[in-house]
Order: sequence, then C-alpha cells, then structure tokens
Amino acid sequence: MTLLARLMTFALLTALAWLAWQAPASAPEPRIVRATIPDKPHGGQQQAEASADSTWRVLTRRVVSRAAVTSLSRRLESMGLAASIIEKEEDVTMHAFDDAILFKSSAQAWEASRIWKSHDIESTVINAEEAGVYLVGLGRFFQAKYAEGMQLRLEHTGRKYRYQKRTVPIPSWRFTFPKSDKQQAQALWEKLHATGVIMPVLMPESQFQKLYGTLNAQDSNEAN
Repeated sequence: MTLLARLMTFALLTALAWLAWQAPASAPEPRIVRATIPDKPHGGQQQAEASADSTWRVLTRRVVSRAAVTSLSRRLESMGLAASIIEKEEDVTMHAFDDAILFKSSAQAWEASRIWKSHDIESTVINAEEAGVYLVGLGRFFQAKYAEGMQLRLEHTGRKYRYQKRTVPIPSWRFTFPKSDKQQAQALWEKLHATGVIMPVLMPESQFQKLYGTLNAQDSNEAN
C-alpha cells in the first residue's frame, strides 16, 4: 500500500470514528416556576386588544410571604411610589424535601432532625396525624433554582431523603400602581425593572380588569 493510500485510509477511519461518536446530551433543565402572566402582552388577539387600549397598568410579580410583602412595600416607599396590594390564592409548584423515613414516634423524628442539623440542614418535625407518622421536613421551595441548591446540599450529606414536586394553592400578593397612558406606564415599568430586584409586569388595563377586576386592592399601608 502506497503512502498516499495509507494516509487516505487513516483519514477515512478518523472521519468515521468522529461521526460515530456523539457527545452525551445534557440533562434538561427543570422547569422554573413562572408567574401566571407575561411581562408584556403578546399574541394576535392580545396585541389587537393592547393596541386599542388607551390605559395601561404596571404591577409586580407575585410574592408568597408576608415578610416579602413588607420588604417590597418599604422598597417602593423609599422610591416614593404609592401602590395598592392585591391578594389572591394561586396554584404554584412546590418542591418538597423530607427525610426518607416516616417515623413512628416523635423521639425518632427529633433525633433524625438533630442529625440533619449537625450537617447544617435546617429541619422541622411534622406530625402527620392522619397517617400516624412523623416527617422530618428539610425544605419547601417555590423556585426551581433554590430547590436545585438544596438538592446539592442534601447530596453532600450522604443521607437519604425524599423529594416531591406538587401543585399547591397558596395566598399570594401583588403590588399594583394606578392606571395611566402607555408612555407613563412604560416609564414606570423601566424604573422598577432597573432596580434588578422588583420584577414588574406591564399590561393593558382591559387585561388587568379581566384578571383582577373582581378583587379588592388593599391599601399598601396594611403591609407595614
């Protein structure tokens, strides 16, 4: 076999080997818990309604704790912005971590809780009266990124745990600002968005009324 023939054969085998190998597919990223409404209106019918709307509304994404309501209320007050609060029960995805064992006595559960705490994992003993057992809760999260962080911490302990993802109805709050024309609403949206903390939503007033018109907005001072 000539040198040229050997080189061609080697090149062919190399190409075939490269084509046969495929990089392993990366694991799909978990779906992040998202708000039930988009940042800005989109879609055919929605766009048509938006273009016909003369008034617009800015509101914040939902928060799911009273502490967050208080914190956000103070942040808005420091910015000189007046807002009202809408409270509504919404379905959200919850990521739950528990000790793998269902304990038959509180003493066993408290001992397991102590061991988890020795690994710097906050834990709570839960009495499931209906099932006659005790659980050791290791965390409840409403955002996937925080659940992923907890999963890594739990893996590092080497201890067994249970994970469940389920949809649960919980009270949630949103701050809403007075309706205005589109230019003013857009300026407010940009001001809130620039904070990097407040996640505002911009929508036509007609859409806002469909979603929240039947709810009573509470005065923002109630959150303090």
